[in-house]
Amino acid sequence: MKFTLKDYQQDAVDDVLRRLEQARTVFHRDGKESSFSLTATTGAGKTVMAAAAIEALFYGNDRFDFEADPGAVVIWFSDDPNLNDQTRSRLMEASEKLVSSDLVAIQPPFSRRRLDPGKVYFLNTGKLTKNSLLTRGHNPDPDAQPLPGLDADTQPDMQGWTIWETVANTIKDDNLTVYLVLDEAHRGFNTKTTSDKPTIVRRLVNGHAGYPPIPVVWGISATIERFHEAMKAAETDKSRRALQSVVVDPNRVQESGLVKDTVLLEIPAEVGNFDTVLVRRAARKLRESTERWQAYAQAQAQGSVDAVHPLLVLQSPNKPDPDDLGRALDQIVAEYPDLGAEAFRHVLGDHSPQRFGAWEVDWIEPQRVEETTKVRVLIAKDGISTGWDCPRAEVLVSFRPAQDHTHITQLLGRMVRNPLARRVPGDERLNAVDCILPFFDRTTAGNVVKFLTGRQAQAVEACASTSSVNSSEGFFQL
Repeated sequence: MKFTLKDYQQDAVDDVLRRLEQARTVFHRDGKESSFSLTATTGAGKTVMAAAAIEALFYGNDRFDFEADPGAVVIWFSDDPNLNDQTRSRLMEASEKLVSSDLVAIQPPFSRRRLDPGKVYFLNTGKLTKNSLLTRGHNPDPDAQPLPGLDADTQPDMQGWTIWETVANTIKDDNLTVYLVLDEAHRGFNTKTTSDKPTIVRRLVNGHAGYPPIPVVWGISATIERFHEAMKAAETDKSRRALQSVVVDPNRVQESGLVKDTVLLEIPAEVGNFDTVLVRRAARKLRESTERWQAYAQAQAQGSVDAVHPLLVLQSPNKPDPDDLGRALDQIVAEYPDLGAEAFRHVLGDHSPQRFGAWEVDWIEPQRVEETTKVRVLIAKDGISTGWDCPRAEVLVSFRPAQDHTHITQLLGRMVRNPLARRVPGDERLNAVDCILPFFDRTTAGNVVKFLTGRQAQAVEACASTSSVNSSEGFFQL
């Protein structure tokens, strides 16, 4: 590994490898499928831990006393191709041995009778739908009709096998073991889907239409409860063996310095959409954070640390009034006039420039925000709630309602990573993050922050009322 693992990461990787070894034995000796989960707070380095485990799975590792599985085939599955691209890059960044050719993003045409050992194959939901070029002609349900003009036996364009056949052939090879990694696993299942219309992930897990189930399922997420529930619902035949979960203690993550020490959680009452007081407050916090990071960088010997360029995330409702968004951007610039038009980008569903009042804002790929440091204000909806990695995001003002524990955990988890991956000495404010959440459930958000930081929350300050924010507003410091 290129990175030195933290103590808790080493322990987690060791536990994961024991589960993988146990799962392989259970499958080849007993003919039983199995599943387990790795759960750790956002910012704990789940992808780094996964890279270490996969590297050991392919090549062995003396430190962990683990022998390589020469027949290991890993399928990495998420519901977002952008998340897969980001994960692929981070696996290469973390591992000394995993190179580009080992990490295969499956794209049509993909003509393989079976998958090769020693490789990680990336799939997402869209690649396995009935209209995908990888599955054309595939008949997932005996009662379903093939696509118009295609027989059930029709192969995909320019391919000898559908992706379902390729996966099935790999599973059936006695010399191979297929490991399915469900990234952000709680998003992989649709609980509204009825049992006779299984979702794509359930088809992978359980098998379908004569195709075998995946032997080993490894779920990775910050909030694994839904994964457990979904696996329980998917295991209709009760044959899959549930192995002991690997759980990382959030206290150990917080002590490592990888996540912020303090979360300033501001939940005012009785505000309107794009309340100007809150937007200006967020912009002021961004300006102050920028000044502090610049001062810290200048104070380091011989400029050994580059200044962090903090990011403000402006989260809008599902159907915002473009003029309201434009006025919010006006307020940000009024408070922080150094920001020019190039500092604003959006990650909304329409991947094109958007007009917000007098502003025309370009789209940016979510995974490029961290490296594109000229971007200082990001307009988003749900594009940042899962899998998005941007440690320089230090201020969040959200005008979306939120009550669900899992959703809030995923969103706030995007904000707690330390941009230097360590605690910053000398200025405790640089170890803090600001979240202004007028439409979030106060109790749930407070509990989530406790979980993310591994510490107890306490109300530390009551804010004076203003014309838009009354005295019921408060901060939680953790």
